[in-house]
Amino acid sequence: MPAKPSIDTLVEDIYTVIRTKGGWDETVSEFMGRGLSDILKQRFEGDQEERKGSLRMSNMGTPCPRKLWYHLHRNNEGEALPAPVLLKFFYGDLIELLVLSLAKASGHDVAGMQDELSILGIKGHRDAVIDGVTIDVKSAAPFSFEKFKGGLKQNDDAFGYLSQLSSYVYAGHKADPTGVHAHRGAFLVVQKVNGEVCLDQHWFDEELQGKEKEYRATIAMAAEDRPPARGFNPIRDPANAKAATDNGNRVLPLNCSYCDFKHVCHPELRTFMYYGGKPKFFTTVAKLPKAEEVT
Repeated sequence: MPAKPSIDTLVEDIYTVIRTKGGWDETVSEFMGRGLSDILKQRFEGDQEERKGSLRMSNMGTPCPRKLWYHLHRNNEGEALPAPVLLKFFYGDLIELLVLSLAKASGHDVAGMQDELSILGIKGHRDAVIDGVTIDVKSAAPFSFEKFKGGLKQNDDAFGYLSQLSSYVYAGHKADPTGVHAHRGAFLVVQKVNGEVCLDQHWFDEELQGKEKEYRATIAMAAEDRPPARGFNPIRDPANAKAATDNGNRVLPLNCSYCDFKHVCHPELRTFMYYGGKPKFFTTVAKLPKAEEVT
């Protein structure tokens, strides 16, 4: 009887299926077909009521408490996501479903997909459990992929992914103490440009001890009448960072530039479009940038 696959060989086993075309059968095709149907319904048939602001496991670890507060209290003022961004999310979902299907085809135990979990009444849906390890699947651009490949660090986690994963680990083990590892979770990540796959494993021994305390603090913050302090402050324009003299311009840091509520948080914000269609968001313009202003 062949040995049961180990999570530690998952990436190489996925590559083997791709190279040899082995392991993929009708069961895996049906698995992927059901997943594709669910993705299509979620992306294109979802009830708009579901988009209202609410506390969920996926946003409890947001690094900026003010962003979460705005999401809950001023949700209708957030920026609507443009169609290209929504399309990017859609094909990201497809990549994530494909890599889970390949994991299944490689003989690994893939279970618990989109199971609803709860911590203190806050609900969420994990991606999957592979070989007893809670898995959060990501598709990533090259720069972000390298962070996971090297092991995502707390001080470089701009979107709170580690907090989210630890929440799924905590809630999943409480729901199934014998089937889900108590402290171990991992990101299964696909690089969207070259197809490289990595498994970034984490042990949350310390984080899980304070998980419910963390949730209580966030729930209390969410109930406040006024937003909390900003999680991030404007920074010196990187284009001027090496200059001997500070020109006085201040821009949003990376975390804030992706925020749906940046104009709510910074009503004075001015946007300039640089080469390649890349925007830069200025909170202070002391010296006019050599770029087209679009707001």
